[in-house]
Amino acid sequence: MQEINAEKLDIEQAIAQLIVPRTSGFLLDRQRLYPHWELDSRAVDVALTYGVGGFLIFGGSLGDTTLKIQDLQAASPFPLLICADLEAGCGQHVLGASKLPTARAIGATGDRDVAFRAGALTAREALAIGINWILAPCLDVNSNPKNPVIGLRAFHETPEVVATMGTAFAEGIQSVGALACGKHFPGHGDVEVDSHLTMPTLTRTRNQLEAEDWLPFKRAIQQGIGSIMSGHLQVPCLDLDFPATLSEAILTGLLRESWGFKGLIVSDALNMGAIYQWPDLEVRALQAGIDMLLMAQDVTGSVARILEAVRRGALSEARIYASVARIFAAKQRLVPNQKPLQQLESLGDRSIGETIAQKSVVVVRDQAGLLPLDSQKSRLDVAIVDTLQDLLNFATPVYVLEASHDQTYLQFLLAEASRRDQIVVHILTPLRPFRGTSAVHGIGTQFLEQVNGKHTVLISYTNPYLGTGFPEISTVINTYDTAPVSQKAASAYLNAAS
Repeated sequence: MQEINAEKLDIEQAIAQLIVPRTSGFLLDRQRLYPHWELDSRAVDVALTYGVGGFLIFGGSLGDTTLKIQDLQAASPFPLLICADLEAGCGQHVLGASKLPTARAIGATGDRDVAFRAGALTAREALAIGINWILAPCLDVNSNPKNPVIGLRAFHETPEVVATMGTAFAEGIQSVGALACGKHFPGHGDVEVDSHLTMPTLTRTRNQLEAEDWLPFKRAIQQGIGSIMSGHLQVPCLDLDFPATLSEAILTGLLRESWGFKGLIVSDALNMGAIYQWPDLEVRALQAGIDMLLMAQDVTGSVARILEAVRRGALSEARIYASVARIFAAKQRLVPNQKPLQQLESLGDRSIGETIAQKSVVVVRDQAGLLPLDSQKSRLDVAIVDTLQDLLNFATPVYVLEASHDQTYLQFLLAEASRRDQIVVHILTPLRPFRGTSAVHGIGTQFLEQVNGKHTVLISYTNPYLGTGFPEISTVINTYDTAPVSQKAASAYLNAAS
């Protein structure tokens, strides 16, 4: 990429480089999955006219997303950073690319090479499509089992495993020329509130942060990770007044000056419930040390507010241009894609998902020796879900227990279970943003408490801590993902436990 001089930009162009709005990977506006959060084609044209620094891509097919990104790059006055949340492979957001098991599944393999290969495959496929900035890995230590938003996105609940596996995933990404992003600084693992909904508070002491939460971030920085994402959370031991995304003490004083981090600092999405109502949001974030504003959707308004802050002296031009210099430096280090989309199948290592799934099945306990299941005995399979949507791609024939089911249906299922020798309960209730809890719904909990635990195998595909809440259940298995490869691995374990 040809070198770009940040100082040649006028102040309005420089400000625009700090903005990263979100748009769909689909070509047509009517295909957008979340139209309230994704710029339509007219708004994209406005953003390109200003010369934004990049776009966040969400959703799309292989063909649509590739063409969309090509159009964006061709229309932009400067090369764009095209980013996406690809914590679980490129297929997490792009239909037809490889969907990998979760970070927690990767962590459960205990194999650093697997983590590296997963990161490298993610980046190879992303670059073939045009995505050059991978908003992963999640470097949070999921030390709180009640965490409603991190969960399986974290590699583990112990700092060393997260540091080892997260750093390997980031190295894999950057080994093929994309930019990795460690998140959510200074650590989002020990919270019980979803920042998509409201502001969490991290009540840890500085000593606890030093000993646990910061180890993965420090390790990743030492290994040259290109960007760090801030978390929208209050951290009273570091700043009593401002959340991390808006804290100069945390982002500039600690991350930039004390730790010497020289890469990009990007905000978490500015539309999230924890932070979107904060006064002068974009200005305060830049004052704190943010380089790029993720999901600043009102591009015209954001540029105007930041420009006004510069003119009244709340932000210096030097501060703006320092961020632009880091942005251009990040763009400079990117390796242009050498593999066209047509060669996606030849990128290699696409079997890594099966490897992760097979190596990450964990038997938490098998007190009654139910494993492997006896094929000569009767069996009942029940899937506990929030809604039927959670059963998409689930292959095992099951009775379904939804959150909306009533006591009559519950008693029917319990009666069916009482007539079987073996009961397998598949927990598919998702651990996802906006759900607000990691717990099984009420009717599902009642079933688990009343079923004959001595004859029951509980398979948790989503929450690895569920087994502790149901001590009467004899056998508990964790798979850490609902993907078909994880279902297949769990089924193989049920029938031929090793």
